[in-house]
Amino acid sequence: MTRRSPGARRLLLSALAGAVLGAPGLHLLTAEPASAATSETERLCSDDGVRCSVQVPPRWIDGATHRVGVTGRADTTVTVRAFRVTADSSGTVGWEAVGSEVEITTDEHGWGSADLALPSSPGGAHGGPLVVALAEAEGKELTTVLGAWSELLTPTPEVLGDGYAESKPVGAPLGVALDHVVPGSTYAVERLDGSTWTAVPGQDSPGAADAQATCDDVRCTVPYVVPRGLPAEATRFRLIDLRSGTPVTTWKVRPHAEGQTRPIPRPEVFPVLGLAVEGSLAAGVGVDSAAVVRPRSRNLDVPLPESQGSTPTDLGSHSVRTVQYVTAGIGALALALALGPARIRRRR
Repeated sequence: MTRRSPGARRLLLSALAGAVLGAPGLHLLTAEPASAATSETERLCSDDGVRCSVQVPPRWIDGATHRVGVTGRADTTVTVRAFRVTADSSGTVGWEAVGSEVEITTDEHGWGSADLALPSSPGGAHGGPLVVALAEAEGKELTTVLGAWSELLTPTPEVLGDGYAESKPVGAPLGVALDHVVPGSTYAVERLDGSTWTAVPGQDSPGAADAQATCDDVRCTVPYVVPRGLPAEATRFRLIDLRSGTPVTTWKVRPHAEGQTRPIPRPEVFPVLGLAVEGSLAAGVGVDSAAVVRPRSRNLDVPLPESQGSTPTDLGSHSVRTVQYVTAGIGALALALALGPARIRRRR
């Protein structure tokens, strides 16, 4: 039997390796294993074929469980959690972790999901902006955070006011502006008459209906007027949740001809999440990730599973797992051819 020289074996291995790396659709095999120092964001966003993102519902009712998804590099595990975020007048963002973390592992198509449960908020706490992101993102600048915005809705809405200070115009149409409302909630405005709370009118007209409103959206206004004939001193008013009978907030009203205006605070404005994350959906399209149950390949570059009986026409569309199997087979063949002559020599 002809002996194969070490140089020939090296040449054979080089040729086989070149064939593997040059084969169409097998370029994913060249990726190096992630370093222990690499962040989860960097690992998830390291696939050129699938943009990374976090997918959540646009609204999250207090205490509910929702499905959260991530896209990015296949077979990658990341830790996700929810955060309440606030911004002060200087623009400094505050972070508050909500609930527990959940691990999500992407499949061979770069998609993964898991259920995330949020606990009920403390009594009287109103909702607000919610970020669902990789847990490692806490405290970072928002453009560098891989996550998605949602809105936390609680039984207690955020009361923004009616546009006036304590002095309010008598008989003028007013409205208590609310935010982060659970749709379907019904609220009413009442005033304290002696020791009894009594309804106030919704309009300045004889026989006007009581001041109340059922909110169909997360932002809502409850119309009311300051009745004529009230004493000049301050009178206590309140907003009450008619479904539960729970008072939401109270304030003082001092009747006045014109009233003293006080602007309703504007909503907080936050930057786009993930805009500076290389490989993210936000960096690719300039807006943060769309809140969808499961992304489609047409908007997130995530290849969908092939239907049964279909014949792939593009080698680049093979799943990662298929590519791994092919690679393993070629590697085993190369090893057998390289070691075969040595084994024969030992038997002789």
